[in-house]
Amino acid sequence: MLVNNVVTDDLSSLDIPQGLIDLLAKNSLDRERLLRMSIDDLAFVLNIDIEAAKIIINSVTNYSNFMLHDMRELR
Repeated sequence: MLVNNVVTDDLSSLDIPQGLIDLLAKNSLDRERLLRMSIDDLAFVLNIDIEAAKIIINSVTNYSNFMLHDMRELR
């Protein structure tokens, strides 16, 4: 269960419903893996519709872009 807790902690900052976070954690998908996945692949792996997969991928991408922007400002 420790792996799921680590994955859940990694995903908890995403702006998506808790049910989707739980589904991602159940499938051991973290932000890094999600950034490498296409929307179609994510929908297939999780057996969800394309719109739900878009919400997840957009949230992961937006979070990563936000973090990159913050890191650049620290320079």
